[in-house]
Amino acid sequence: MSPPRRRWDALFLDRDGTLIVERGFLRDPRGVRLARGAAAALRRFAERGTLLFVVTNQSGIARGLVTPEEVEAVNAEVARRLARRGVPVAAFLVCPHHPDGTVAPWARRCRCRKPGTLLHRRAIASHGLDPARCAVVGDKWDDVGSGLALGAVPVHLLTGHGREDRARVLREAPGAIPARSLAEGLALLEALPERASRAASSVR
Repeated sequence: MSPPRRRWDALFLDRDGTLIVERGFLRDPRGVRLARGAAAALRRFAERGTLLFVVTNQSGIARGLVTPEEVEAVNAEVARRLARRGVPVAAFLVCPHHPDGTVAPWARRCRCRKPGTLLHRRAIASHGLDPARCAVVGDKWDDVGSGLALGAVPVHLLTGHGREDRARVLREAPGAIPARSLAEGLALLEALPERASRAASSVR
């Protein structure tokens, strides 16, 4: 039997409040809790050859609230827990910058902080991906905004800070897929008609 055809080139997943339970500026890997149903839902995509990227704004580095090493340790724990459940992460793409930061060299403006798309575009170029066959999933406007800028399908979750940002998403990105959880958002993405994936990604 041939393997299932890959429908989506890649998922670009937010970390805090999306892939894992929101805990603010998480420093300790022991605080990692995967979102309910996340691993099983993501495994279905991975088994079809979809690449999974975690794209995360970590302004706590620029603000001096967490260190790059602590962020890396948390990411490693997320990767370990997913791998144990058969879910490989292609890469963690981290923006450490913030213009109001206090720690050099990260206290500056950048193009990689979401809704900027520099990190996404580097991954797309490196792996030869089609943005219209990608989805960006997260709880904040920053995630939805980056998805729109890429021409990808945006999925907005009501977890984490999702309810705080919902009004802006409805106003500026009415075509974004709404979901109450990561598992539900991924199920809706799977059910999206293939010809509609490009239409949804064209919403500006």
